[in-house]
Formats: sequence, C-alpha cells, structure tokens
Amino acid sequence: MNMTMKAPDFPGGRPGQDSGYPSKGTSIGPAWQDLWDRIRASHGKYVNGRDLAAEVAPLHDLQPSTLVSLLSRAAKAGILEREQRPVKVPLLDREGTRSQTFYRIKVDRDATE
Repeated sequence: MNMTMKAPDFPGGRPGQDSGYPSKGTSIGPAWQDLWDRIRASHGKYVNGRDLAAEVAPLHDLQPSTLVSLLSRAAKAGILEREQRPVKVPLLDREGTRSQTFYRIKVDRDATE
C-alpha cells in the first residue's frame, strides 16, 4: 500500500486559494514532496530539520539551506509545527550546545479531541 500523500502547498493570495507553491516547482516541488514524505513517516515524532535537509538536498541538486528555509516557511504557514532543542556540537577544544529546529506535521487539535 502506498503511503504517499500529496504535500500541501502554502496558502495563496485569496482565502481558500492554492498558491501552487512549492509543489509546482521543478526542483523545489519534488524536494518538498520528499521532505513531506519523510516527516510523515516519522509518525508524529519531531524530525531534526537541519539533518533532514542535509539528507534530502543532494537528491534534488539543492542546497540544504534552501530546504531549511522551506521547512521554516511551512511552519509559518501552519503546515508544520516546530520546536527548538539544544543539541551537542563539537567545538575546537570542547563540546558545546546550540539550538536546532525540529519539525513535525501540524496536528489538528480539534480533530483529535
């Protein structure tokens, strides 16, 4: 059974209008669908956006920063939820922490209650 579901586009200029972005783009569209499928496959768990972008970008000949921006726009549009988490990163002489953003598909709270 195919679990792929069409990735939603960002809201258009008019209420209820589909903007066609990002899915109609020749490079961005397939990358957005790939991101969506991978986030959806996490079954509601948050996914590290930076890691996900680094994994998907080379498959579509895009820069990871392009996909990180796309994830951020999707969160601003209400399609994804995001959460900031501290993660450990190596520094020159020690280990430090920095904040990274994790994403999941936005849950419709009204539909689950």
